[in-house]
Order: sequence, then C-alpha cells, then structure tokens
Amino acid sequence: MILVAGATGELGRVICRKLTERGGTVYGMVREQSSPAAVAELEAMGVTPVRAALDDAESLREACSGCDAVVSGMTAMGRPGESIERVDRDGQLGLVAAAAEEGVERFVYVSYSGVIGKDDPLTLAKRAVERTLKHSGMTWTVLRPSYFMESWFVPAAGFDLAAGRARIYGAGREPISWVARDDVADFAAAAVDSEEARNATIEIGGPEAIAPLDAVALFESLAGRKFDIETIDEAALRQRLATAKAPQERSLCALLLAYARGNAIPMEDIAERFDVELTPLRAWAERALAGG
Repeated sequence: MILVAGATGELGRVICRKLTERGGTVYGMVREQSSPAAVAELEAMGVTPVRAALDDAESLREACSGCDAVVSGMTAMGRPGESIERVDRDGQLGLVAAAAEEGVERFVYVSYSGVIGKDDPLTLAKRAVERTLKHSGMTWTVLRPSYFMESWFVPAAGFDLAAGRARIYGAGREPISWVARDDVADFAAAAVDSEEARNATIEIGGPEAIAPLDAVALFESLAGRKFDIETIDEAALRQRLATAKAPQERSLCALLLAYARGNAIPMEDIAERFDVELTPLRAWAERALAGG
C-alpha cells in the first residue's frame, strides 16, 4: 500500500495516476478543505482518499498506518494562504516522523534542484526535510527535479503562448534542463520499489538542456510568430531578493536567480536506468500550442 501526500495537487494527481497504472493499492492524503471535485477525481482513478491535517500528528499517523511506502511532494509555493513553514517544513517533517513511527519501509520525497542561495525559506525547509529523512531509519529517495515546463512556460511566469510574450530572467543564455511533470511522476512512481533509488538523491531534468532564449526561439518557430521578450537582469533579481520580506516571495526570488544562472542536468544514464522516456521540450511545446 502506498500513500501519496498532496494527492490533489498538480504533481500529486499525476503520481497517483502513475501508481495506479502500475497496479498498486494507492491512498491519497487529502485535507478537510480539499474540493469534492478533486477528491472525486482521485476516486475515479482508483485512489482511496484519506483525510489528514499537517498540524495533527495523530491524523498523519493514521494516514501512514499499514502503508509500505509514502510519496510526498507537498509544497506551499503557488498556493495562496499556505505557508512554507507550515507545509514545506513542519508539515513534511511531521509526515516523515509519522511514517517512521508507523513502520513505513520507504519514503520518496520530491524536493527541488538548482537553487543558488542557501538561506531562502523554501531551500532551508527542503534541505531540512532531506536531512531528517536520511536519518529516519526508513529507506529513502530524494528526487530533485529541475524547472517544470508546466510551471515556467505559462502566463503566471511571464510566458504567454497565446499572446506571444515571454519573460526572461537574467541573460537567458544559460541552459536549463526543463522537465515535464509527467516525467517527474514517472520517477516518483518507479522509486517506490527501485533498488536504483534506494537511499539515493537523484537530480531530474529533461532529455536536453536548453537556454531560455533558445526555448523562446523554439516556441516562435512552432507558433510561426515572433514573441515580445521582456528581460529582467540579474542585478534586478538580486535587488528583488535583497528586499523581499515574505517567505514565498524570497523563495521565488531565489528560484528566479537560479534560473538566470542555469541548471543543466545530464540525464541519459539515469533515464535509462529508471526506464523513463523523457519528454523533449519540443514535444511538450507542440502539445501546449495545440491546446493539449
């Protein structure tokens, strides 16, 4: 039995689907506030919802009870009203403790890659969970995905395909291993019973590292039009980080600065060992432009 924490989130839903496709018994940890539609979607794919609250240790233990593995990629980033302290730090640490207490054999934790700074709240939280997990007594896997295509080639990040507008952070010439959400979910599902993933930290990217300006050129070629490009240079990003106060804002600024400096991850060997067919940015872009 496998528990997926954050099952109604964008990544969590895909992980649930991948796990059910593999034939496992999957439980999805949901909140009291989770939308009925999201819970119904989990049930439709064969996932059993389990309600738990991050600040309720007993409910976390009940959610983990009887499970062989836990997969968690919960985060407060992009979720208004949630805090990094509550979700990414205390919530994840509480879940690790509950899983260990309930005798869970394996814990797969989706962290993240490519951060330059060491003192922004999200990085501090993620690395604290990684350290705690490694000393939990459970078999562990830490997955560190690079920049998600679904998160960065969207209007919220300044990349509007429909309008032909793109925002570039930094000079835009440093390559980034953009990764598809489905591919991260494939790694997470495979890590549940993989010897390759046993007590391992695994950096995850796409099949190629592409500089942001080259990514824009790719989209322009496929769309058959020139994009209006806005550039925010590194000096402005550093200033923004220096003045940011709110934890989510400071963490986002650190991510933007890391984006500006690139994040290339060699993937051929690890993809082969996990039997994951990585999604090229071109293929993802073609689907996005087609409305898929």
